[in-house]
Amino acid sequence: MKKSSVLGLMFLASVSMMGQSADPVLMKIGGEEVKRSEFEYALNKNNATLEGKAKGAKEYLPMYIDFKLKVAEAKAQGIDTLSTFIEEFKADRARQAEDYLIDKDYMEREAYNMYAKDSATIGRDGFIKVAQVMFPMRQDVSPEQRAAIRAKADSAFQMLNNGATFDAVVQKYMQTTPDTIEIIRGQAFKEFEDAAFALKDGGFSHPVLSPAGYHIIKRFSHRPFGSYQKYRANIMSILEKRNVKTIARYRLGYQLAAKMAPGTTPEEALAREDSLLETKYPEFGNLMREYRDGLLFFEVSNREVWQKASIDEKGLEKFFKKNKKKYKFDAPHFRGAVIYSNSEEELRKAQELLKNAAIDEYKSIVEANFTKDSVCTIRLEAGVFPIGENAWVDKEVFGQGKGGRLKKGYTMAGTVGKILKKKPESYKDVNGLVVNDYQQQLEKEWLKTLHKKYKVEVYQDILKTVNNH
Repeated sequence: MKKSSVLGLMFLASVSMMGQSADPVLMKIGGEEVKRSEFEYALNKNNATLEGKAKGAKEYLPMYIDFKLKVAEAKAQGIDTLSTFIEEFKADRARQAEDYLIDKDYMEREAYNMYAKDSATIGRDGFIKVAQVMFPMRQDVSPEQRAAIRAKADSAFQMLNNGATFDAVVQKYMQTTPDTIEIIRGQAFKEFEDAAFALKDGGFSHPVLSPAGYHIIKRFSHRPFGSYQKYRANIMSILEKRNVKTIARYRLGYQLAAKMAPGTTPEEALAREDSLLETKYPEFGNLMREYRDGLLFFEVSNREVWQKASIDEKGLEKFFKKNKKKYKFDAPHFRGAVIYSNSEEELRKAQELLKNAAIDEYKSIVEANFTKDSVCTIRLEAGVFPIGENAWVDKEVFGQGKGGRLKKGYTMAGTVGKILKKKPESYKDVNGLVVNDYQQQLEKEWLKTLHKKYKVEVYQDILKTVNNH
């Protein structure tokens, strides 16, 4: 082999090794590799959303490992093969990919042209905030009527000159309070605009005649037309609604097709570009991996912890009995319901029917006994109420206050239930607290299982280089 060929092979090998080491494997979880860049992306994004102190690599590592263990378990359960998961991920990827599959230079030019056009009309005078006292007048009024309307406008103006507030004049001469509006040139009658833009902030005008009548205008404030960057996002949104983004997509398709094999259609060129996005744009690859893992994490967590905890009545009751001391009340609570009714007889009947029933039976009992023409004549507010949470409970049960506001359509209220003095009798009396604590216990137990099930290998020498290479 020639010396030049050997050198060429050595160069290619060294480039290949550099490419492999540029983003080394930081850890393996269940045999699946996690590159340093993936961990850095998650760490830096997490720190960007924190209000307090940012986490270092070693501090963040345990949380990230727990997250990836749950993702590994989701894959083991086949969640990533479900049609619902695949369709949801595809739909989101397609939305995120849109901005990578357009002629961005074309979109930017169109956006700036729109800004330049608006700037030419608005930029000179900017925006002003105004209100007015309006004296409407039709075009066909008689000279006498015109004079009478003008006289009212002059009187209002004189009030302002004599020191009356603008609000006082509005109250005297208008039936409704006018809105304070922000205007630009071209939005109102020329006579109105000329007078409004000539005012200084805080000033008011003489009666101004326009085709609509007489106006006394007060100007409150002014702001200049902003920079392109300030309006860019809004302009892009407008362009999308005008289908300009679709045109930009076609333009990119034609550009890409021109660089490919003869006969390649713009659609084929875009499809190929779409398939390369994750490798061509690292930020897109990171975002899609984050979203995919997030979907898997959510679904498997819901299966193993969140949903399980909320429906496991036996588990919740057992957990509650084991931890009863934790849920003692600081003050008495009332377990029952506030009953709203229009009939004293129905109210008493409801109280009698419900007094020995379990709280989760209230609704079905009421619907069975107080439904007329598909409408229930009684309304319930059921739950566990501490003192101060419900005004009707405070009055009827605890003898405090005068009661609250009646629900719309009802004329009276009463209560049914039981006072819990020192402690809840069932986990349902403190359902939210117990479910939350039970979830935390299930989470700990589940993570212990996952750590035993999946081998975790972290390469400490690579960890030291995170955000430092």
